[in-house]
Amino acid sequence: MTFGLTGWLKSQHRNIDYEIPLWYPSKEHPDSREWLSTNGLGGYSMGTVSGMNRRRYHASLVAALTPPVDRKVVLSRIEELVTINGKAYDLATNSWASGVVSPTGYKKLECFTTLPTPTWVYELDGHYLIKRQALTYGKNELFCGYTFLPENDNDTPEVKLTTRFLVGFRDFHAAVKGSSDDRFPQFVSPNQTMIILNESGHRLCLTWASGRYETEKQWWWDYNWPDETARGEPDREDLFLVGTVTSTLTNGQEFSVGASFEQVIQNPNCFNAVERLIERQNRLINRASLPRSQKTDMLILACDQMIVPDVFAPAANTAGSIGADSESDRLSVIEGYPWFNDSGRAALQSLPGLALTTRRFRDSKAILMAFSERRQNGLIANRTLDPVKKTRLVFASADVSLWYAWALYHHYRITKDKELVTALIPVLLDTFNCFSATTGDIKVDADGLLNTGSATEEYSWMDAKIGDLPITPRAGKAVELNALWYNFLETILFLDKEVQLELPEREKIAAASEKAKLSMTKFWNEDKQCLFDVIEARTPSGHSNKGHDDAIRPNQLLAVSLPFRAFTKPQERAILTIIETELLTPTGLRTLAVNDAQYQGVYGCGFQHADQYHRDLSYHQGTAWTWLIGSYFEALTNVFGTQAESIGRVKVLLQPFLAHLTEEACLGSISEIFDGSRPHLAKGCPAHAVAIAECMRWQAWQLKQ
Repeated sequence: MTFGLTGWLKSQHRNIDYEIPLWYPSKEHPDSREWLSTNGLGGYSMGTVSGMNRRRYHASLVAALTPPVDRKVVLSRIEELVTINGKAYDLATNSWASGVVSPTGYKKLECFTTLPTPTWVYELDGHYLIKRQALTYGKNELFCGYTFLPENDNDTPEVKLTTRFLVGFRDFHAAVKGSSDDRFPQFVSPNQTMIILNESGHRLCLTWASGRYETEKQWWWDYNWPDETARGEPDREDLFLVGTVTSTLTNGQEFSVGASFEQVIQNPNCFNAVERLIERQNRLINRASLPRSQKTDMLILACDQMIVPDVFAPAANTAGSIGADSESDRLSVIEGYPWFNDSGRAALQSLPGLALTTRRFRDSKAILMAFSERRQNGLIANRTLDPVKKTRLVFASADVSLWYAWALYHHYRITKDKELVTALIPVLLDTFNCFSATTGDIKVDADGLLNTGSATEEYSWMDAKIGDLPITPRAGKAVELNALWYNFLETILFLDKEVQLELPEREKIAAASEKAKLSMTKFWNEDKQCLFDVIEARTPSGHSNKGHDDAIRPNQLLAVSLPFRAFTKPQERAILTIIETELLTPTGLRTLAVNDAQYQGVYGCGFQHADQYHRDLSYHQGTAWTWLIGSYFEALTNVFGTQAESIGRVKVLLQPFLAHLTEEACLGSISEIFDGSRPHLAKGCPAHAVAIAECMRWQAWQLKQ
């Protein structure tokens, strides 16, 4: 008999206002699909359906020591052993360096869901054990709850639950190597223990509702991370068993344990933690005011996972409220979980989908405000580094400042917030003045086009390098940067007119825009009926055509997808035809045409254990990027309007992404990239902000048509 998890959850929490997704994993092998929970601070909990940790990033509790960066694994694993009338059932599933999978708790797993929180149902010879866990929004707290349901209501078996706590305090990119040294001293008191994690005095606090705690001091050696093996990365770790809690379970009554970083949880109660999360989820979904469906609701909640505090905001202003908008006036966006920090490009590209589509207008404003202050010489920072680095921000990319104008344009079109535009227009003018200067690696030439001078810098999303070796050297005049530059200039003029700013620089900007528009014709490739990727290229690329790079790449799509564009309708249709013929796949747009000699159709160049070098080598040489589907939809509607055929095409092309949301990779999220060649397997970051945002934006768009 299949357990009715949906009915049980709704009987426990009557305020659930959405459809609960269910998955029934195979008992033949561990289900490697992932789940993700976040706490709004950059911290998270992540693992697989089977319970096996497959990545170095999988852990029960990861805390951001300087929200949202500097993330540490605080609690690696919680494992359970259930004894019913003397018969033991080990629910854990682990992969070991020897190649053995043991224990095999996945064979007892009946079903799983991600909502309202990750929840597992184990079938134990007719009885059921329900395990669920919940993070507290705005705090580094984890609650786990266990409920035993007997096969028959009249049964009263003796049920004991032993929870094991395995620790390996470390940077979340690193690994722990065991030793003979005494580790993790702890101070035990009734129903709680405080574990000292390092010499700085950081603490893991464990609490339990009832039962007996036993201190342990055991290294468990040679855990294996299969996904790191596949990535060509170090794939082993040792974990330290700090202790176990053994308690008696009463039929139908949830037993709770709590784990927290630094601050002790008093009286852990998983039920109450879940209730608070459901309240937040309901508010987010209702705030979005979109036609209801399971997948739309899941996308709304996936968007919420990406919005985090600004690392430079005051400490008291880092945690959001329980409502749809945060209380902070400075916010950022995690580029993707589990391994990316927050990013300027990701924040601005994803802003319409994450915040505007979901009607989180204050959060949209807070993101714009945060990045208005991350400026240097006209550039808005793209990357945030962890505090251990000397430099906290990376200023190199030219496109981030141009995406800022795009994001502000979208914010104004939705909110009509003239006051914000007035406050932020100096950000755009600063970029205009700095880029218009005649010195530096990023400058406007006499023809009005933006020129980037070094092949070793990453000026836009397409520029990639390994160390100092450029993989896609694009020094010269790149098509996407100049499409963004022309759009940037026209955006200033548009906002100036809309808000009646009467900018003194208006005539100068108008002249620059007109010159850029005329010069954009240089990108037209008559032979291929599309656009050159780079003109006046100064580095041999293997695609030379009179000094121009004629590789078929999706960068030219921006010349058709942005609000302000320089080409004629016939040219836009021709560009779109090339994009559809050469680059469009069911899972995004390839970064290079298949018939190109440098095409790599499988991420990692086809190696079974591709290391970072080969992954980066293929990153922009054929890999399909999810976020580009949003730009394609924008181009489609720009060229053909919102006709029935365009609406139908958007709906059809969205379906693979909505299926991906509920069927593979990280359940309830959208992956960063896919292989460019069939079968288009999901790769890269399993929960990517811009991918989620663009799917959210266009799902909402097609629902409203």
